[in-house]
Amino acid sequence: MDVILVPGLWMGASAWHDVATALTAAGHTPHALTLRGLDSRTADRSGTMLADHVAEIVAAIDRCTGKVMLVGQAQACGLVHAALNRRVDRVAAAVYVGGLPSAHGAHVLSGFTLDARGTTTNTAGYRAVDASLSGWHDRIREDADHVLDQVQKLTDERRLAVPVTIVATEFTADDVRRWTAANIDPARELKLLHDVTLVDMPAGRWPQIERPDDLARIIVQAASVPDAAAPSAHAAPLVPGS
Repeated sequence: MDVILVPGLWMGASAWHDVATALTAAGHTPHALTLRGLDSRTADRSGTMLADHVAEIVAAIDRCTGKVMLVGQAQACGLVHAALNRRVDRVAAAVYVGGLPSAHGAHVLSGFTLDARGTTTNTAGYRAVDASLSGWHDRIREDADHVLDQVQKLTDERRLAVPVTIVATEFTADDVRRWTAANIDPARELKLLHDVTLVDMPAGRWPQIERPDDLARIIVQAASVPDAAAPSAHAAPLVPGS
């Protein structure tokens, strides 16, 4: 299967080298992307909109034949999810590493919804009692301040049936279940999805470099059944009690 790999901010295609090597050995065809202006904080981003980044991912899908798997890391998860929305019929599954797919009406990179005052409306107050959410929010905001973070627009309801695997790195699978159960940003989209697998893989900000073999195994497992993410040994119900 063609596997499109999109790194988070300030990283290029080379960050996926070891993961791509492992995917190739497993019989897949990786396509690692460097999105314009997101390879470094000092790169020229003049005239570039987030829609252009989404278009780059969509173009990568269109260059492939048959179904593809999309893999996004950190802030790129929102970009990948926007591309999935535009090519639902071409995407067999998606893997989001160290990030979550931003919901309709949320900011594409950060996944958080802001009001006119710049307050995160769905997390106000909740962050005060959830250290994991607060810490992740601060890290995302620190990075996203350097680029345009536009509002996500998702229009194809078929996206909800695409199997998704969430690889929890700087937060945990239990954090995601708690945020989803509370229906807060940035987990609002997950509550709508029909098939979500959560996998704990503790790592830092660059899991594809820190734990490439483990990450590649998760991606291969998610791609092992066409149009369905295979259950992981570490997976558990998304919402407690479900």
